[in-house]
Amino acid sequence: MFKEKSTSQKIIIIILVLLLSVFAIGLYQYLTQPEFVEQVTLLEELSSADSDEEKAASVEKMLVHLEQRLLNNPDDAESWLILVNSYTTLERYDDALRAIENLYRIKGKDSSVMFRYADIMSMVNNGRFKGKPTELIDEALLIDPTNKNGLWLAGLAAIQNADIKKALKHWQQLHGLFDENSESQLKIKHYIDLAREQLVETDTEPANDLALHVDVSLSKTLLNEADEDDDVFIYAKAIDESLMPLAVMRKKVSDLPLQVILNDSMALISTNKLSDHKQIQLIARVSKSGNVKTTPGDLIGILDLVPTKLYLPVKLVIDDVAQ
Repeated sequence: MFKEKSTSQKIIIIILVLLLSVFAIGLYQYLTQPEFVEQVTLLEELSSADSDEEKAASVEKMLVHLEQRLLNNPDDAESWLILVNSYTTLERYDDALRAIENLYRIKGKDSSVMFRYADIMSMVNNGRFKGKPTELIDEALLIDPTNKNGLWLAGLAAIQNADIKKALKHWQQLHGLFDENSESQLKIKHYIDLAREQLVETDTEPANDLALHVDVSLSKTLLNEADEDDDVFIYAKAIDESLMPLAVMRKKVSDLPLQVILNDSMALISTNKLSDHKQIQLIARVSKSGNVKTTPGDLIGILDLVPTKLYLPVKLVIDDVAQ
């Protein structure tokens, strides 16, 4: 079965986002401006809905209302922020990206917006920070070098670039910003310890001990296109080399989402293993025919230029249809 946050939980979060925006802007405005009166009516309708389906429909109506209002007032930062929060909660990352792009257009060099922009951009890009997300994080850290979210994201970006020392630098700084023995400090300490272990392993262990952790999931937009008994092939390939995989694993759609570990023991040719490459391509594919070879109609997800020496899981989302 697919494991995901319940619709009910998401709707509750959206209701809180929308209700808090009412109090943030002020009751007086809502009582004196027609467009705000309409928004209060929509909120009352949302709060009084009984089933998840009715609440989801009310949430969608509210978001459409906000979108329409922004057509006439495209510089309303408050409404764009509401849309960012709402679409992110609903995991509608393409819509969230459009909203944060507009918020960035209005706010400019606002570090908190820049960090959020980079984070959402990575969500759209299957968790990858390479390119513009990393540039935004680096630029925003110059503005706000002690931003907790920024230091966390900077560490993740460094990990993806296989720069463990840089990740440690950011996370050790972040560790000192939390209250002593708080839950947040303990969590970041856990990641610091893992990074230190990985640093030692990189320096001391032989290459054939390499293991790549991959979180594999199926995009919500394709859930109805896959049957639970369909085969899922997960494999690593060398970049610009033969079609022979470096490592391969076979699962079922019913196993998703799941984490797999690819290592040298899975090599089909002993002279061409994961540890022989600094970067590889990762592919996850739902085979409608059960064939190892890709056929039109298969559901597929691809990540390029993935560093092989990573200790944090790589997110690989099956989000496309093979042609």
